[in-house]
Amino acid sequence: MATITKKDLQHIPGDWGLPFFGHFFEFVANATKFYETQKKKYGDIFKISTPLGMAVVVSGPAANKFILVEEGKFTSSKEAWENSLGELFPNGLMLMDGDQHKYHRSIMQEAFKKIPMQGYLDIMPTILANGIKELKGKKKILAFPFFKNLTLKVAASVFFGLDPKQDLTAVNKAVTDIVNASAALHIKLPFSNYQKGINGRKFLINYFKKILPERRANPGKDLFSRFCTAKDEDGNQFTDQEIIDHLIFVLMAAHDTTAITLTLMSYFLAKHTDWQNALRAEGANFEVTGETKVNDLRTLDKMGLVMKETLRIHPPLITVSRKLGRDIEINELTIPKDTFVSVVFQMTHHDERIWSSPAKFDPERFNKERSEQLKCPFGYAPFGAGKHHCIGYQFAELMVKIGMTELLKRYKITVPVGYESPIKDVPLKQPKDNLPLYLEAI
Repeated sequence: MATITKKDLQHIPGDWGLPFFGHFFEFVANATKFYETQKKKYGDIFKISTPLGMAVVVSGPAANKFILVEEGKFTSSKEAWENSLGELFPNGLMLMDGDQHKYHRSIMQEAFKKIPMQGYLDIMPTILANGIKELKGKKKILAFPFFKNLTLKVAASVFFGLDPKQDLTAVNKAVTDIVNASAALHIKLPFSNYQKGINGRKFLINYFKKILPERRANPGKDLFSRFCTAKDEDGNQFTDQEIIDHLIFVLMAAHDTTAITLTLMSYFLAKHTDWQNALRAEGANFEVTGETKVNDLRTLDKMGLVMKETLRIHPPLITVSRKLGRDIEINELTIPKDTFVSVVFQMTHHDERIWSSPAKFDPERFNKERSEQLKCPFGYAPFGAGKHHCIGYQFAELMVKIGMTELLKRYKITVPVGYESPIKDVPLKQPKDNLPLYLEAI
């Protein structure tokens, strides 16, 4: 396998940071600040270094489209993520390319088609409503842990056919440890974040192994069962290990990013009470019944605007990586084959050349009259783009809209005047203080 050297990238703007560690500590401490600082120094394209290797960072709608879509078949997601995620999410969709990715994704995509999605409306609202009813009598909560537990219950029921009433604390902790390990130094010592992630994966392997034989024998309609019964054109089925690998990846993707979105929406609504009141009024008479269709949730227009603006300011995953399969040229710079490239969505989402007052919380930028996201294709990409575009974004939208509507029907949410949530950028966005949220029953 060819290896890129510093000499190969000497013509790319940027610096290499500290010996061995490179920019690791700056990146982990505040990735947003780090990227913005480097961009001011070097422009839309610059090189960086970490203990896992060197990379070239790119931003902007043209780069998003070029790397993820136009050059999609000439880049590798697997090789780009292998060093950081290979031990934590082996055989996850992010670590697949080509025909393998196409086949596995096609099976997983079955869970997000029209009929299954409609079926989720029979399950999801009750779980979300019951979870929010449990807040009765509470004046203050930590929003992020609350939403993580709530979305995990939905994912466990919808995707794995598990009883949402069972205690999922250990499962939640295992997923959290794995996610945190993905941005940690790969040090396998007791109590290190990376080792906690490895242990979390072992726990989930054993957890799903106990359920798998029964699910193979008596499959239901959940995603777990679909994995157990899926066959390719030659009649081959997933092995037990392949099923477990997919389940662990889906468990992370299905509830962590949605919990982040709900948490940060709560933060913005608590700070912007005019929008909170507007969403409460919009959803006051909205009820999911047996007659409700998935498309009916689009009538929650203001909710959609706030969700989009939250994802613009704080996309849960701020960057994706690819390894180049051939030389490419962007902005008159040639990036050589075998280079690892990081496409940073967040920098594009905050680019004042695309967005009016990008630092301002302004959901109306997404309304039909302004539609700032349409003025520059690929300038807004919170769910990625191309072959690896998030397949569960519609499911996440359902959960967010129903969950937030249920919460605002029952409570006014506030944060202290002047409060600013300290945001951790990697591995996924989340408030460092778990977002203390004050509740006032309506």
